[in-house]
Amino acid sequence: MGSASQPGTDVADPDVAATVRLLHRRHGWSRAAATSFIALVLAEGAYANAQSQGAPAPSWFLGMIIALGALTAVSIIAAVVDTVLLRRRPPAVRAQAAPIAAHHPRGPHAHHYPPRHLVTWALRWAGMLVILVVAVVSVPAVVDGTAYLAGAGRTVTFDPVSYQTNCDRVSCSTITDGVLETGGAGISASWQNVVPLGKPFQVREPVWRWGLGLALIDSDKTAIIAVVVSLLIEGFAVLVLVKLVRLTRNWRRHRQRHTALASASTA
Repeated sequence: MGSASQPGTDVADPDVAATVRLLHRRHGWSRAAATSFIALVLAEGAYANAQSQGAPAPSWFLGMIIALGALTAVSIIAAVVDTVLLRRRPPAVRAQAAPIAAHHPRGPHAHHYPPRHLVTWALRWAGMLVILVVAVVSVPAVVDGTAYLAGAGRTVTFDPVSYQTNCDRVSCSTITDGVLETGGAGISASWQNVVPLGKPFQVREPVWRWGLGLALIDSDKTAIIAVVVSLLIEGFAVLVLVKLVRLTRNWRRHRQRHTALASASTA
């Protein structure tokens, strides 16, 4: 059974071939850094939006943001190191390698299978899978924001009980914790503004109380922000799903070729 060669190994000059591989590796790290950074921005935006609405995301979500920040930093550092290594190579070699790397059919694309650069490929997919996780958690925010703007959902009583101060990297804000009386046993909820304690008032109950949809929406502006931020995340998730479908197709083709070669070798 044959195996796919690494990008650049079919180039006659070994120095040029090594430079092509280095260019592809830097490209892979750059893509991994870009993907991780996009996932970081989306996750941070969703986290900040939820916190500002009085419904901070769970601790695992914050841990995921920290991991994305570390992944982005590592990818950027690796891309910079490869750039330094490339600049140490003779200009003539780089000039020959650049067009080969740009047009090589085995470049480091996320949907390729098997991957030619396993580490950068895996890190890039880790970032894209995080985007999918953030998108799933953000779906209820779209539903609740749209329902608020459409006037849907029940009106229930919110009983303010205590205050809570939440701080991010920029500033701190105080919210009001209380009990949402939904007809049965009351459930814990938070109001994103400071209101007098012990004085219940009417609020719109979230249609889908899960994920980032736990927040109580107090205005059309808040609802619009929740919908826009969440739809932006969903849009990136759709792009990831398209790549995932292409990856699945390529994986199936690879399995089919592998099976055909195995059958031919035993015939």
